[in-house]
Amino acid sequence: MSIIDDLRLLPPEKKLEIVTQLWDDLATSKLQLTLPSEELAEMDRRREELRSDASLAIDADEMWRQVDGD
Repeated sequence: MSIIDDLRLLPPEKKLEIVTQLWDDLATSKLQLTLPSEELAEMDRRREELRSDASLAIDADEMWRQVDGD
């Protein structure tokens, strides 16, 4: 059985705890992470889309309403 298989067996709370610890570790790491070229291209596309039509932008409150499903 692989590590991933073991992780899949964990309850959601434990998975979230592990993900949070990993994320925090990455955030404090000195390593520079490189995004795949497809992700960089998508970021560039979205940036240009917003620059050409600022009405597409939403504020932080609206973003959280959409994330929370309100």
